[in-house]
Amino acid sequence: MKQPVVRFSQIGLEQQPLLVVDDFIPQPEQLIRYALQQGEVKQVAGLYPGLRSVAPQAFGAHLLQYLAQPLQACFGLAPTQLQQVNSYFSMVCTPATELSPMQSIPHFDRPCPDELAAIYYLCGENHGGTSFYRHRSTGYEAITPERQDSYQQALQADFQQHGAPRGYICGDTALFEVIATVPARFNRLVLYRCSSLHSGDIKPDYAYDLNPGSGRFTIASFLSAVKG
Repeated sequence: MKQPVVRFSQIGLEQQPLLVVDDFIPQPEQLIRYALQQGEVKQVAGLYPGLRSVAPQAFGAHLLQYLAQPLQACFGLAPTQLQQVNSYFSMVCTPATELSPMQSIPHFDRPCPDELAAIYYLCGENHGGTSFYRHRSTGYEAITPERQDSYQQALQADFQQHGAPRGYICGDTALFEVIATVPARFNRLVLYRCSSLHSGDIKPDYAYDLNPGSGRFTIASFLSAVKG
């Protein structure tokens, strides 16, 4: 059995923290078998361009337990600060021609630097990894509450000047530039701040395969403090 390999880096001019863990789960195939038994698979109401279903709580518990020390060392967050993990099996299925402009640019999950997001790959490199971006006109690489209004205003100005984008972003554009890319790899976990601008690398010729055994199958996780 392979032992997990943990790597930490800081990306971009803002030195946003990024944690990558290879061989994260001892038996990842069990997660695929679990997913195939789920009946509640739904189209997401928000910006995610695909299908999601709830992943087992044990995945989030393993994440918090195994990565307690790396989370504190890399993100400065004590184990008591992150006690809640919501995880979802995810598959991209929306054709590029049907995306909205906001689905066609890098996104941030929440404007909360003290909350984290993760993507866990149950697929190989051919399905595209995850890239992190800098917004050219503002220089922002992460969106905080203080930056939200100016970022939205800058985006509207961008759309007026360059036209509203359509299709999956996968590399540099007139509006955004790549600051880091993490390739997909089976059993790889990528962890970053919820505020970081990022996007999956979905190429123009991507084949929309909804089979969890052969498609772009991932688990998206969101780590936050327990509200109480």
